[in-house]
Amino acid sequence: MKKSSLLAAITLTSIGFSSPLLAEAYVGGKLGLGLIDDACASSGPCDDDAFGFGAYGGYHFTERWGLELGFDSIGEFESSHSYNGTTKYVDSRLTALSLAPRYTFSATDTIDVFLKAGAAYMDYSQANDTVFTAGLGSEMSLNESLALRLEYQYFDDIDDSYIYDLSSHFISIGLTYTFGNASKATSIEEEEEVEVVPEKQMAEPMEEKPMEPVAIKQEQSKSHQNLFKNNGSELAPESHAELNSIAAILVAHPQASVNIVGHTDSSGSEAYNQKISEDRANSVSKYLQEQGVKEEQINASGEGESNPIATNKTAQGRSENRRVDINIPTFEY
Repeated sequence: MKKSSLLAAITLTSIGFSSPLLAEAYVGGKLGLGLIDDACASSGPCDDDAFGFGAYGGYHFTERWGLELGFDSIGEFESSHSYNGTTKYVDSRLTALSLAPRYTFSATDTIDVFLKAGAAYMDYSQANDTVFTAGLGSEMSLNESLALRLEYQYFDDIDDSYIYDLSSHFISIGLTYTFGNASKATSIEEEEEVEVVPEKQMAEPMEEKPMEPVAIKQEQSKSHQNLFKNNGSELAPESHAELNSIAAILVAHPQASVNIVGHTDSSGSEAYNQKISEDRANSVSKYLQEQGVKEEQINASGEGESNPIATNKTAQGRSENRRVDINIPTFEY
């Protein structure tokens, strides 16, 4: 057993998990191509690539840090090795049981990239060894719970009685299922008009003029995603139709007001997220004013990453958190 490999895994784990946040569990399976190096030391049967498969599971302790346990059947190989002037032939399946901290970051709205490094227990014929392992991969969100995974994993040299410096590689494609990732639905109240008519008073000697009915416009609230171009506060052209309907209500009813609140996911620094949320709220405010809404009708602010409506640990959740909430309180007309 290589103590250095285990020490590396423990050290990385202690660095990554110093922030004990609520974990999210995931599992998955994969298929791929396994390769081994330094497998043909002499002439004879040699097959250094093979079909492989694997399974994995883990926890996201924070948005970026997690811990992953994996089992990989890298493939069934034929190899030859020089030993004390003779040649040893091996025809066996190579397997690995690995444990590694994992670091994840967002590449796009739907694609995450991850890195992991730790220790793996290798089994190949009569050779058993604990080695260093590292992996690089990406996951593309298919829906709230499923992601397509592409991964490369490296397993360092196996050393045993007659096998030396046998490293292996596994390139795979898989499917990941994350538990408890149902998004919180955003409640949208539909526009509704209610007429309030006062009761008629009892007959009196003098007739009174009946009061005019008062119409009340019920509060309207909605979260808007995809109003902006990527990584900026400039409104996308397709957002205009959605905002025009809001502007029409405010122009037709000058007594009405609107609250605009920008939100972000937790990618990037807290200060940057606060600024971009304010900039996006102000962009919506500016557009409404250009459509004829009075400045005094508008209250625009940003809350940065402080008020998420979904998890920030998946691309789908982060996409939902990048939003602008627009609320028109109840008013009479």
